[in-house]
Amino acid sequence: MVRGSLSADNAPLVPRHLAPPWWALLTLPFGLAVGFASVAVPFILRLRGVDMMLIATVSQVAQLPHIIKIFWAPVLDSGPRRRSWFFGSIAVTAIALAATALIPPSPTERFGPVPLLWIFTGALFVAQAAVATSSSAVLALMALTVPAARRGAASGWQTAGNLAGSATGGALIAWMLRHLPPATTAMVLVAVCAACTVPAAFVHEAPLPRRSALRLVVALLGELWQTLRSREGWTGLLICLSPVGAGALTNLFSALATDYAPDEASAERLVVVVTGVFGGIVNAVGALLGGYLADRMNRRLAYVLCSAITALCAVGMMLGPATPAAFTIGCLAYLLANGLCYAAYYAFVLDLVGKREGVTTQLALFAGAGNLATSYVTGLDGWSYDHAKAWFPGHEGGGRGAMLGMDALSTFAGIAALAAMVAFARRAGARAPASTPVPLG
Repeated sequence: MVRGSLSADNAPLVPRHLAPPWWALLTLPFGLAVGFASVAVPFILRLRGVDMMLIATVSQVAQLPHIIKIFWAPVLDSGPRRRSWFFGSIAVTAIALAATALIPPSPTERFGPVPLLWIFTGALFVAQAAVATSSSAVLALMALTVPAARRGAASGWQTAGNLAGSATGGALIAWMLRHLPPATTAMVLVAVCAACTVPAAFVHEAPLPRRSALRLVVALLGELWQTLRSREGWTGLLICLSPVGAGALTNLFSALATDYAPDEASAERLVVVVTGVFGGIVNAVGALLGGYLADRMNRRLAYVLCSAITALCAVGMMLGPATPAAFTIGCLAYLLANGLCYAAYYAFVLDLVGKREGVTTQLALFAGAGNLATSYVTGLDGWSYDHAKAWFPGHEGGGRGAMLGMDALSTFAGIAALAAMVAFARRAGARAPASTPVPLG
């Protein structure tokens, strides 16, 4: 499990790091929590007759902690080791997920003056905030302990745990919420989260230097500025903020399944089997392939190419018929490409931040930017579905086509914008004096 060695006085000679597959297990609770919000919740709400835009809104609220975690990420660079933060945040995640499983997401029932749907959304938000913190800790441990030559493989396995947990875990949670007592679902979630923390006990992390709060903030801001003022830094941030590789349809596939199925039971099978079991496997395979691909070519280029493949899958679904077979093929193809994309994304971000002391803060910035892109594209996709249905009431499949088309269009527009950015950066670099190197952060 662990690679490394110790001297006679137990001082580490070489920083110990987990073999790549173990990062998948550490990231599985993150995927499970995200899958709860992106797979189980949209499906359950759609069966309750909730509008697609409101479903997208609940999804956006759940995604918010993954965007704003930059505001508390510096704490992970200042106090106890990131491993300790990981254990604590997973404990909070398990409790919050259990609470979420016990609250019915009803848009009509109320607890006093507050609809149960928004209490449910609040509990979901807490779970996402906790698991976002655990994700920051895991990525920081990866950046600090994994050798540069193995970052692609480690990113692939970490992404596989994330995406498999999101797809398979989310679908299984959707099934459990419909067929098992809520208390049973809650206990299963707690047990899985606890089991996934074991590998963290074997990660070696050097203790953080003790500094005053003011010096810490100044140092972190200085490191962040050094990264963002470099060409690699500001272009990397724009790549993360762009809709390229957002994979927003993964947040809405379970809700979209009802458009491809003749009845509720068939829709449930599509969610559990396609977006869940097989979707999780395909997603994970894509992540592993993407990770190893990122170790063998330019990681930014790999990210953009895989994003283009994802958009083409959305176009194929838009042009295809609204049948269970078409949903199966299109969804699995999209999830495979999305797995490729995410692994390349994490690999290039790990390259970007290096092994600085403020690595958690910088990772939170770039991950938050990527999650912001996923959030706004999810909103655009949901908005397109509802407005197309309203604008073309007699056109069957109009909402479905508009959603899929918007997802593809946003990616292609983002690729065009990034191509223009690269051309601008190259011209600016060519005009710079030869004696003034471009800072690398």
